Amino acid sequence: MRLTVVAIALGLVALASGAYYPASQPVTGVKYADKDFLFKQKFFFEVLRNIHLPLQFEEYFPYTKSYVTDERKYVNYQEVVEFFNYYKAGYLGKGELFTIYNQEYMKQTYYLFNFFYNSVDFDTFYKNVVWARENVNEGMFIHAVTMAVFHHPQLQGFVLPAIYEIYPYYFFNTDVIHSVTFRKLYDQKFGFVSNGKYNVVYSNYTATYPVEYYGEDKLSYFTEDIGLNAYYYYFMIDYPYFIGTDKFNLYKDRRGELYAYMYQQLIARYYLERQVNFLGPIEEFDYEFPIKTGYWAKLSYYNGIPFFVRNDYYSVSKDFYYQVNLLKDYELRIRQVIDKGYYYLEDGSKIDLRKPESVEYVGNMIFANPDSVDKDYFGYLEIVARQLYSGGAKFAKYFPSALMHFETSMRDPFFYQLYNRFLTFYYQFKSYLQPYTYEELYFKGVEIKSVVFDKLQTYFEYYDSDVSNVVPLKSSSEKFFDFSVFARQKRINHKPFSYTLDVFSEFAGKGVVRVYLGPKFYDFKELQYLKKYFVEVDQYLYDFVAGKNTIVRNSRDFYYSVRDRTTYTELYKKILTAYNGGEKFVLDNSEAHCGFPDRLLLPKGLPSGYEMTFYFIVTPYYAPKVQQFSTYDYTYSCGVGSGSKYIDELPFGYPFDRDIDFSYFYTKNMYFKDVLIYHTDDFKANFSY
Repeated sequence: MRLTVVAIALGLVALASGAYYPASQPVTGVKYADKDFLFKQKFFFEVLRNIHLPLQFEEYFPYTKSYVTDERKYVNYQEVVEFFNYYKAGYLGKGELFTIYNQEYMKQTYYLFNFFYNSVDFDTFYKNVVWARENVNEGMFIHAVTMAVFHHPQLQGFVLPAIYEIYPYYFFNTDVIHSVTFRKLYDQKFGFVSNGKYNVVYSNYTATYPVEYYGEDKLSYFTEDIGLNAYYYYFMIDYPYFIGTDKFNLYKDRRGELYAYMYQQLIARYYLERQVNFLGPIEEFDYEFPIKTGYWAKLSYYNGIPFFVRNDYYSVSKDFYYQVNLLKDYELRIRQVIDKGYYYLEDGSKIDLRKPESVEYVGNMIFANPDSVDKDYFGYLEIVARQLYSGGAKFAKYFPSALMHFETSMRDPFFYQLYNRFLTFYYQFKSYLQPYTYEELYFKGVEIKSVVFDKLQTYFEYYDSDVSNVVPLKSSSEKFFDFSVFARQKRINHKPFSYTLDVFSEFAGKGVVRVYLGPKFYDFKELQYLKKYFVEVDQYLYDFVAGKNTIVRNSRDFYYSVRDRTTYTELYKKILTAYNGGEKFVLDNSEAHCGFPDRLLLPKGLPSGYEMTFYFIVTPYYAPKVQQFSTYDYTYSCGVGSGSKYIDELPFGYPFDRDIDFSYFYTKNMYFKDVLIYHTDDFKANFSY
């Protein structure tokens, strides 16, 4: 079996529904998976089933005892030898608590990933994955396999189950897991389709319990949203903090700038949700003083150990003051370099930090990835801070908190306080750049005449997620086909809406439309402070004609967002049906992992309406250095490391990424539109059956 995707999707909506940055061209036609593709797709679903139990599929049993050692079966055998040696020296055991923010476990994950990545063909990959499934720590295995599928160029197009269904323990409170397992103990029919009406347990957010975090509990519907947390997890898998350089080409995606912008957008979106809940600014903190906001995750690990609890007014133990000093030193070094405006590399070359493009260096510097300059000097802010506020290095290893996992970080209110602090370096760098000139803002001959929105309305609905993987089930694929248990949870959503944008143009040609949503302001100069809280919700290339242009755009087409994933069981049924000669399996990007949940485009409104502001800007088309989509197929890939993901060359967040000169900022190709976002308490059902 060759390590190639033999059937690729040509049908689906554009990458608009599948990437961090937008597609701007439609896709036509449909292609279906062939038998070879379906065999491989089936394999991924089966090895990730009931990850804490031995494999239940006899076809894999012969490969569980040993890995492939033949040098000819690997692209870079030296990297594989590193894994062999490290594994023999001792890997984290099965059943042990795993966190990717532990340096030792991170190294082990990286070597395991390289072991998979260097397979010369699918047969080798397949055998090694089966071996690792039975012999390597479960959390580490999930990380390494997911990274391999997302990063290996010949595995593009394969779909993995949603992470919250592979490992529900990190997404659903302990009471849900207990309810599912207890129901199965006293009702052996529970979970099977023939008993479908009983296969549901209800899931609550932390706010349901009598624990308050100074109002933060009001936001649990947002911070604990499984789609939001999965989005962050997948971004961190696409751009792991521990891989980089020319091997993976992540730098081609403007990695440093993208990283900083991703966090800025998350903080901005969180701020908007705080606003509508009347919570005020994001809390600031100081390393020298207790942290006001505690957090009790209500999550437990597979073995029953609860997540580390951080109490209110949490103080750092004196045993970990050295980590506080490390953080202060790292921050001081970064601030000094940004203030100084330059940095010399080891070879004597100078980085000018007064150039806009140097944001790439600053982003990598803050987040200390392998593409960073001198990361040993600028340090590992993220890792040290997460450990420190998870009880210190020892607790973080043996008793990890929510901050110590990609999957659970965004549940903790302190996550937003921490990254809001880290972003001050990004803002500091941007503050030294000159405001955009009138010529850089104005699009001569183009004027936005009006913008009209449909009614904007949010609501809560019930949604079912497949949590079958928490139920031990020793059976064949035929029984897995028939087994599903759902966690039913209330979540925020919005009604689909459209806007009509009328633009007058004196010429025919290409332009790029950017759309942001941000806080309502009453004094135009407040925008200087509030601009960092505007969230980019749409961006697209448009062919303008001379004269009037009327653009009608539906929220379902916004570039940044993705729809809900199909459940694990439903997808597995489709794969098996097609594999056995039934209904064909369509290959498309409808199960894209790399996009923001469409449901969370709008902050929760109020019954009487909550005021917010949309901002529109039309800019000339500045072609990127590498033409969009020219180095990857956007119909089935997210384009990570391709260098051709973006529509144009403008900085992320333009024009809000620099200080504003109000004497000329508001040009005719811009438009601010005040809106009201309403909320209704009428529940809607969105059940899986």
